[in-house]
Order: sequence, then structure tokens, then C-alpha cells
Amino acid sequence: MKILALGDCNTFGNVDYKNNSFPERFAKKMNAHIKNCGYTMSTTREMKYFAEENIDEADIILIQYGLVDSWKTFKYAPYVLYYPDNKLRKLYRKIVKKYKKIAKKLTLNSLLGTENVVPKQEYKGNIEQLILKYPNKKFILIDTIPNKELSRNHEIIKYNFILEQLSILYSNCYYVKIYDLFLEKFDEYYLDNTHINNKGYDVIALELFKKIKTIYENLNI
Repeated sequence: MKILALGDCNTFGNVDYKNNSFPERFAKKMNAHIKNCGYTMSTTREMKYFAEENIDEADIILIQYGLVDSWKTFKYAPYVLYYPDNKLRKLYRKIVKKYKKIAKKLTLNSLLGTENVVPKQEYKGNIEQLILKYPNKKFILIDTIPNKELSRNHEIIKYNFILEQLSILYSNCYYVKIYDLFLEKFDEYYLDNTHINNKGYDVIALELFKKIKTIYENLNI
């Protein structure tokens, strides 16, 4: 069995947990091969490139995006991909970052508005496109965990709801709800406001294992 993990920094793992994040721990429980394509600051826009390069050989695809997708930013700020990356994009991101800081300082966020980095419909469409393209593969959609910067959680909940709805719509798609588990354990599962610690990764790996067992039992495998 081969597993592909697509996600952001919490999928990739903090430097202390490189190659030992929840995908690796889940794969170990499954005695399976794992390809972890977690990538810092990535969204479902980058996901499409990682999937295109790696999905063909995978049996199970883990998807955990939403942390960056749901982030509210200046409405008229351009988005620059983090992957595939190059020197020009790195320079462009620095310029955009400075532009957004100036916009915030000038209160343009309040005057002209903000929007999610990846709008909800696009987020849904990016994931849905993969699910539809590979009907014979199993997709496991994993909640984005709550942020200790509590103002961010209202949007995170909306993006998690999209994952749940996709799991209802498609028979090859399954949802792992971990938001509430982490909400109750702010002092135990986090390295900082955003990133998961060793204990938190164990929790996600266990929830994934429980979900996959249920899937196979229901399929009589």
C-alpha cells in the first residue's frame, strides 16, 4: 500500500519532526510506504502540482489544507505560488508582502476589504477536481486544527465544513474530524499558536488509523 500526503506545514512537520509527522506515523501503523508532500505556506493551489507529480502510484491520499487557504488578507493582493518555486517568485513574494504591509498600515484592508487567500469555492473545487479525476483512489480529508490566534478559527471552521461536505458527496472520500480534539487540548498538542507537537501528531495518526480500519471493515476487506 502506498500513501500520499498533501498539506501545509503541519503535514510536513516542524523541523524537529521532519520525516516523523502524522503521515509517517500513520504509514508505520499501516505498514505502508509514505510520500509526504507537505509544504510550508502551501494551499490547495500548490496541491494541484504536488498531486500531478505524485498521485499516480498512491492508493490513499491524505489531504490537509486550510490553514493558509482560509487566511484573510487584503482583497487586492496578488497570490504568488510557493511551489513550483523559483528566484523570480521569491522576489515577487517579497514585493507582495511589503505591499500588503503598506496596505494594512494605510487601513486599506478596512476601506477596500479582505478575502480568503483561496476563496471557499476555489478551495472546494481544487479538492473536488482530484476526487473526481481519481475515483478509484481513497481520499482522506483531515480537519485544519484550531489556531491559538482565536480570530482565525471562524474561517477555519468554514473550510473544515467544506471537507465534511465533500466526504458526504463522494463515496471515495472520507473525513477525519480533529478540530474539536485539538480545541480541548490547546496546552497539550501545540508547539506554538499554529504548529503541532509530538503528542498532537500521535493523536492525528491514531485518528487516521481508526478511520481507515472503519473504511475497510465497511468494505468487507
